[in-house]
Amino acid sequence: KKTKIIGVLVIVGIVFVGLVLFMTGPKQPQSLTLGLMLPLTGDYAAAGQNMQKGMELAIEQYKKEHPGVSVEVVIEDDAYDARKGVTAYKKLVDLDKVDAILMLSTPVIDAIHEDVVKKGIPVIQLGVQTAGVGDDNIIQFSPAAEAPIGYLATYLGNASDFYSKKVAVVYDNASAQLSFFKVFQEKYAHEFTPFVVNGKGDLRGYATKIASGKYDAVVVIQSPQNGAVLVKELLAVDKTMPVLVFDAQLQTGFADYGRILGSTSVINGAKSMWFKAGKMDEVTRLYKEKYKEGPGFLVDFSYDMVNVALATYSTDGAMWVKNLKAFNDPNGASGSISFDKDGVRIQPMVITEVQNGQLVPIQ
Repeated sequence: KKTKIIGVLVIVGIVFVGLVLFMTGPKQPQSLTLGLMLPLTGDYAAAGQNMQKGMELAIEQYKKEHPGVSVEVVIEDDAYDARKGVTAYKKLVDLDKVDAILMLSTPVIDAIHEDVVKKGIPVIQLGVQTAGVGDDNIIQFSPAAEAPIGYLATYLGNASDFYSKKVAVVYDNASAQLSFFKVFQEKYAHEFTPFVVNGKGDLRGYATKIASGKYDAVVVIQSPQNGAVLVKELLAVDKTMPVLVFDAQLQTGFADYGRILGSTSVINGAKSMWFKAGKMDEVTRLYKEKYKEGPGFLVDFSYDMVNVALATYSTDGAMWVKNLKAFNDPNGASGSISFDKDGVRIQPMVITEVQNGQLVPIQ
């Protein structure tokens, strides 16, 4: 009799646990509205437009595989600008009543983070958040600045053929680049001369100073357009290009470099850091079918952002965020996907080099 009672209690316990998991764990939504807030104009337009395509591809595939699910999408342009971003954010939340927001822009997430946390709406953000990072409802889909820039600074600090040179570091006076520069300054254990760029008008003057100062290595921590213009100005004053090293902006804005410089072959030998790539074969096939071209930079990240959001969905926003932080996939299109306790992505780094006008991993 006792054995039967124990057996019944065990069954009841299993059913109860299963019911709890069913009620709180990830499950297919019946109806969902996603807000996509991206820089579709401005300096980061190319990155935002690539991301939009990757997101739309993922949503289209999800709808094909889940025909009974209604997924609505509202797209807003934040222009990588805090003021415009706040306006776009308020529209998405107050007027469109989106269930979650997927976005890129660092100045925008920094401007809205207090209100985002107060409202509790799940936000998946690709760009580095430089204000208010914590255990909240903002998921950062790229590693913290300390990881990639620290990796780059350590790599250069261990390379005697680099740190033995006279080094200049040029960085934008903007939230993301300021945080990147701070990390570089802390991690690079050798001398360098900093140049802070307040606007495009600074670039010609700094190019002249770098050439006249006979700096033979330049680290560029800038927006893609500023970085490309700086290189163009350097070439204008001195045909002997110094050794160039870029942060991730070279990758995200490679099209800008090609457009502004005429050819990316002029920076052959330049090095940059990026995130270790994932499995892109299927995404590339689907992308070419839809857009008749290969995927650009950040398509892999934006494709994964959508799929992770949908895979972890819960009708309860707090549970949705909890599911996001617990998500783990070693085979994402953008590489291994997992997060720390603050919802910041953990991802390995690689060093790339421009060879024959193309970015090639070398480490």
